[in-house]
Amino acid sequence: WSLAERCTQTLDPGPCREYVVKWYYDPTANSCAQFWFGGCLGNDNKFDTEKMNKSGGKNF
Repeated sequence: WSLAERCTQTLDPGPCREYVVKWYYDPTANSCAQFWFGGCLGNDNKFDTEKMNKSGGKNF
């Protein structure tokens, strides 16, 4: 995947129930946001920190 593809994927928290706070890039809002990641599956538009999200999601 490229950064452009990664950061334009829709939010997908996955089906599991671990509930870990992650960050994703919201291209509509042009900003980063937190979400509860279930711990499995989902997609590549998830980052451990806001800083990683900003460097990975906005530079495309």
